[in-house]
Amino acid sequence: MPALAKAAWVAVVPTVFLMALTPGAAATGNVDCRKVRQYFVPCAGYLFSRSAANPSVACCTSLRRLNAQSKGPIRQGVCECLKSNAASLSGLNQNHATSLSSKCGISLKTAVSFNTDCRKA
Repeated sequence: MPALAKAAWVAVVPTVFLMALTPGAAATGNVDCRKVRQYFVPCAGYLFSRSAANPSVACCTSLRRLNAQSKGPIRQGVCECLKSNAASLSGLNQNHATSLSSKCGISLKTAVSFNTDCRKA
């Protein structure tokens, strides 16, 4: 397989995988969970890896954008989207998922876990 085709395939597979595992047009509050998922596409390599030590620069940049746009009630909706999406992802490295914000230097008000109370986010 030519290098360019292989690179395109590597970029498309995580996107399709994440989209296929989450139901249609799920929205939480005023937040479209499909849009939230898109911010995590660059993070798929880290989130599903058993060996990657750190997320990519592209991953952290994307998450910083999401964090900057997520204020007040929007932040709670994003939190709920993340919890519902994470629960449905087979093979997700939970240690990587819970450490992602700190690895990217993003300060959050609450700990990241599958049991996070999003009202405190």
